[in-house]
Amino acid sequence: MKPINTSSEKPLFELKGSVLTIIVLHINDTDADRFYPQLEKKIGQARSFFNNAPVLIDLSTVAEEGQAVLDYKLLINTLRELGVVPVGVRGATACQAERVLQAGLGLLPAIKTERMVDAYVDQQSPEPESLHEKEQPDSSDKSTSQGPIVVPTKVITLPVRSGQQVFAPQGDLVILSSVNAGAEVLAAGNIHIYGALRGRAMAGINGDATARIFSLQCNPELVAVAGEYLVNELLDEALVNQSVLISLEDSRLKFEVIGSFNPFT
Repeated sequence: MKPINTSSEKPLFELKGSVLTIIVLHINDTDADRFYPQLEKKIGQARSFFNNAPVLIDLSTVAEEGQAVLDYKLLINTLRELGVVPVGVRGATACQAERVLQAGLGLLPAIKTERMVDAYVDQQSPEPESLHEKEQPDSSDKSTSQGPIVVPTKVITLPVRSGQQVFAPQGDLVILSSVNAGAEVLAAGNIHIYGALRGRAMAGINGDATARIFSLQCNPELVAVAGEYLVNELLDEALVNQSVLISLEDSRLKFEVIGSFNPFT
């Protein structure tokens, strides 16, 4: 019997790189007596949001001594009991790599320092392909002046529907319509929503604590600025369906009513 030639068969799978949204647990101190009660309280405030969500554990700010006393199996079991799914560790020291792998987690390098942006400019968002960095001009051209880095604002004119995600990785995001329940919008900078916000909005995703969220009609599933978040269940009823500015102040979200939204007036 001749062997079957499978060289022309269609591949049954592909391996591709991707940019995904994932919750990052930034650990600053590994003192178990204080860490675990705070973790349970924080996740307990938004069980429905965290349910079955993948979580990346970040140890970048923990010294070698602190990482050495961390019980990875206890951490994994606690996270799973709280309803989340730990998938990997970022920023572990070389001495801890083997312990991380033995615990069944993946290893990622510490994230590089983000480059600050000097200025923003409002303009129509280009197609996704054009968001990549353009080729730098020849450094031998001495006449080229080094001006401020300009990052375009991403503008979306259609409603963001349930299950959709809009991501502005380098600047502000402007939605000229509504963000429906089950939809998600994220930006490195500010988020402006000139319609109803009923889904999730996360500004300053790279840690920009000066980012803000502007919503014409605020009734979100979740809002977050630089990692600090609040879910709908904890939203003050006085803010529901109002025009609101959301910012970060003293590591807490601050809500300011900047107008009243009434579609019938």
